[in-house]
Amino acid sequence: MDRASVRERANDLPREPGVYQFRDDDATLYVGKAVDLRDRVRSYTDPRSRRIARMVERSVEIEPAVTDTETQALLLEANLIKRHSPRYNVRLKDDKSYPLVQLTDHEFPRIEITRDPDPGATAFGPYTERGRVETVVKALRETYGIRGCSDHKFAGRERPCLDHDIGLCTAPCTGEIGEEEYVGDVESVERFFEGSAGILADPL
Repeated sequence: MDRASVRERANDLPREPGVYQFRDDDATLYVGKAVDLRDRVRSYTDPRSRRIARMVERSVEIEPAVTDTETQALLLEANLIKRHSPRYNVRLKDDKSYPLVQLTDHEFPRIEITRDPDPGATAFGPYTERGRVETVVKALRETYGIRGCSDHKFAGRERPCLDHDIGLCTAPCTGEIGEEEYVGDVESVERFFEGSAGILADPL
């Protein structure tokens, strides 16, 4: 695509949050997110690096997806990168400095932000904005009460901890919630990270 084509496509886009894909005839080359789709895509008329300029030149179309919130755009971007493995998103795929969210492989899974997921854990990401992800995880814990403590602390509890007192955990360690109900809440968190609408209002 040349600059005129990118500008023309950008002018057709809404000034809303979302995700965009640069595609050639066969595959997705790059996935990005935006607070304002029109402004973000328009910025590619003047690429800041030769690498991005080559990506734009190879592209034949720009495919947008509007989201309700910036948080949804962040999650959708990560999901699309995982699905398509775009050539020009190599840094995000391979750089371990970007955080993931994991649900550990445990009878009562723990949720946490990490750069090195535990064996057997269910991991989501990586994500480009740690601060936003921290806010999302806190909101999910407030909504579903998923524990954040270590397995060692979990095993040694005799009464609910401070996280339970302030509404961040349903205290499965002391039987305040049963396994079936807790696992149901964990599954709701998984659906949120997989992009299901209506699981949680945008916490930001």
